[in-house]
Amino acid sequence: MKVLRIIPSMDPSSGGPCQGLRNIIPELEKLGIQNEVVCLDDPSAEFLCKDTFTIHAIGPAKNPWRYSAGMVPWLVDNLPRFDVVIIHALWLYHGYALNKALRQIKNRSSEKIKLPRIYVMPHGMLDPYFQKTETRKLKALRNWAYWKFIESKVVNNSDGLLFTCESELLLAREPFKPYHPKKEINIGYGVVAPPAFQEQMREAFLEKCPEIRGEHFILFLSRIHEKKGIDHLLKAYEKIKERQPKEPANNHRESLPKLVIAGPGLDTPYGKQMQLLVELTPSLRESVFFPDMLTGPAKWGAFYASEAFILPSHQENFGIAVVE
Repeated sequence: MKVLRIIPSMDPSSGGPCQGLRNIIPELEKLGIQNEVVCLDDPSAEFLCKDTFTIHAIGPAKNPWRYSAGMVPWLVDNLPRFDVVIIHALWLYHGYALNKALRQIKNRSSEKIKLPRIYVMPHGMLDPYFQKTETRKLKALRNWAYWKFIESKVVNNSDGLLFTCESELLLAREPFKPYHPKKEINIGYGVVAPPAFQEQMREAFLEKCPEIRGEHFILFLSRIHEKKGIDHLLKAYEKIKERQPKEPANNHRESLPKLVIAGPGLDTPYGKQMQLLVELTPSLRESVFFPDMLTGPAKWGAFYASEAFILPSHQENFGIAVVE
């Protein structure tokens, strides 16, 4: 079986869907299921050189919709090679492009061409949180319009929707109408087994966050994004700090651990807002650190060295970092 996976980006900083593919594809290859990925990244991007499976980069994409003129022609030429196509994530150009390519193939050919089965994997993007949260009112209206004219066709015309867990499947039924996928399938999700601890992991992490050397700390590791609840985390941490004794604890472990907030997104408006909050709050300034995105040994070093992991997210369909 040959599977094509269509995803907006394979950039590790884009979040969980691309990491999910990097976890899933090697295991499927062991079962004889061949996978190729097409994405809207720049073909010269360094992160595309590290994977063992085939990635077709049709970018660089333009504008927030991640439009690329090359996507539809590529799909028209290549779709018949595959048995199954899986669209990963919603609300961007890649889903619209697939439907457009399918229409072109059907209209251009006088002969009946065998086309692949089409599945959609929302990765939590049909969760009602995104339509209900107060800070997303304009985006919620935009999503309703986009659903009416584009995304409902992507979802309802597919052969089925693939979910990472049962709760994601049930929640996806709530926010949009008409919603009548042909199938709803809970396929589950997972991560690769973590590597055994090595001292070089700790050192790789400390190179990224030298301020934490010799300190105990709590680790947040995810995207720096509003839905992750970092603002609530910082406010809660500040309140606990204020209740701490003014005199230093005799036992180092009795003092409140430092807080490490690691992940991509520090350059976004929300990320800058969180850094400014820490900088302007004396009780946080010496205790909260932002080492940016951690990968490879540095990521595992942070996990192994931390006292605890925390993810106060408003919404997760499957938190890969939690399972790691």
